[in-house]
This record gives sequence, C-alpha cells and structure tokens, in this order.
Amino acid sequence: MIPMTATDSRNLAAQLAHTDPARGLVIARRIKDPWFACQALAWVARYCAEEEFEQIIKEAFRAGGKAEDPYKTVASAAWPVRALVERGHLGRLLSIITELKTQAGKIDLLASRSESLFLVFQAVFPAGREYWLDVLHALQESSEPMINWRQGRNLRDAVWMVWEEDEGLAKSIIDNLEPGRLKRQIESRIASERHRLPRPFFW
Repeated sequence: MIPMTATDSRNLAAQLAHTDPARGLVIARRIKDPWFACQALAWVARYCAEEEFEQIIKEAFRAGGKAEDPYKTVASAAWPVRALVERGHLGRLLSIITELKTQAGKIDLLASRSESLFLVFQAVFPAGREYWLDVLHALQESSEPMINWRQGRNLRDAVWMVWEEDEGLAKSIIDNLEPGRLKRQIESRIASERHRLPRPFFW
C-alpha cells in the first residue's frame, strides 16, 4: 500500500470531519507537516461536537505555529480563524489576530506577507468590521512598495470586498492610491456591481 501524503491525509480528515470527526481527528493528529496538520485540525474543529471544539482549535493553532516559515504559520492560521468565526467563538479572535499580524511582520517577502494577510482577512471578514479592520490596514502596509502583482491583486480584492460593508472606507483607500492600473482595476470591479465574496474555507 502506498502511504498517504500529507495532502491526502488532510483531504481525508476534511472529508471525515462532517460524518466521523473522531476518525478525522485521529488522521489529522498523525500529520507531521504543520501546514496540512493545521488545516486538517481546523476542518475537524469546524464540525466537531461543541464540547470538543476548544481543545481541537487550540491544537490547530499550535500545529501551524510549528512551521519554520512565518508565512506558513500565518497563512495556515486562516483555517482555524474561520472555524472560530463560523462556530461563533469570537472571544479570543482579536488577540489571535494581533499575534498573527506580529508574525506576518516577520515575513520578509512583501508578496508573501500580502498573501498571508489576505487569507486571514478573508477568514475573519464574516465576523464584521471590528475584526477585519486591523488586518486590512496590515494588508495595505504590505502593499507598499508595490513590487509584485500579487500585492496589487490582494489589495484590489480586499477593497472590492470592503465596498459592500463600508463604502466610505473603500473610497478612502481608493482615493489614496496613485493613479494607475491598480486604481483603475478597483474602480472597474466596483462599477461592475458584482460582489467579491471571501473564499470558502470549509464546504
């Protein structure tokens, strides 16, 4: 039998989370790779019994924190962050976001810092402005100087999402952008009247 990869194990744990979270948890705990372990544990936490949630969600954050690369720590944390939001456990969310912003500051490549913060922004967005505003500001900071197309894409899509929630804030961000392609792209997206929704983390 060919042993399962970390990706396979994460996918299996996610699949089992809906119907057999206990078995999914066993598989998730066997994953050695911090990135996939964090995601797998977050999947199980999202669908487990309420009395088991706190323990498993803490395991998810601990697993992601073992990554040597701060990008992987911050980016993988988006999954347990969204699990907290979807399960309505918002009490510790602001302190967790503050810590993730600190970790993001250790990511040297601005494009990677932007990517990780945009994942966290999408994860926390359904919780409301109180929770996503600081992440948005950090994402803005990671967009300067703009040296990679991913920075522009992430800021564009974040502002597009914010437009539906806080039009005034979105306008202020757009107004502060230098004239150019990014500003035109954001204005075009908004003018299209389509909505930009955060990505799903669980399904």
